Amino acid sequence: MTRTQLTESIFTVDDFLSRQECLQYMDLSEQLGYEAAKINTTKGARLMPAVRNNSRAFHRSEELAQQLWQRAQDFVPAELGRSTALGLNELFRFYRYGRGQQFRGHYDQSFVRSPTEASLLTFMVYLNDNFRGGDTAFRQLRVWPRQGRLLVFEHGLYHLGRTVEEGVKYVLRTDVMFRLPEP
Repeated sequence: MTRTQLTESIFTVDDFLSRQECLQYMDLSEQLGYEAAKINTTKGARLMPAVRNNSRAFHRSEELAQQLWQRAQDFVPAELGRSTALGLNELFRFYRYGRGQQFRGHYDQSFVRSPTEASLLTFMVYLNDNFRGGDTAFRQLRVWPRQGRLLVFEHGLYHLGRTVEEGVKYVLRTDVMFRLPEP
């Protein structure tokens, strides 16, 4: 596994998952079943295909969160400001993007478990790379999908999932949870 620091707030780890693991997660995601991905708004979750038109499947697994955290924790900062990394959110999201699908510019939201525990980092693994387009674009750089590549970045960064031009893109996504300082 090779870690590459792209900016102060963005890094990748190549070969984080093996080809076989990626295929297994793609199969699992298909068994779970996909639905149209909604966007969280101040008025609740809504379908907004002009902004996001990919599909999503949910998978809750504390076992998977612990397993992937054991592999990732040496790469993830132990602290962000006064907050301390705890592990991965057990709610995993699989994303599937077909031809013409994308997720326009947005900021990832923090998952708040309690007043002293919340996510601060996005944790995303590209499960395949046999498609065209579909890179993740930030204001200052683009990250190209590579099977097994982990992408980690701070929630407050504006980014988008560019349009898939050909093929189907699969992603596994969750968050890195942090213990927040006492209020």
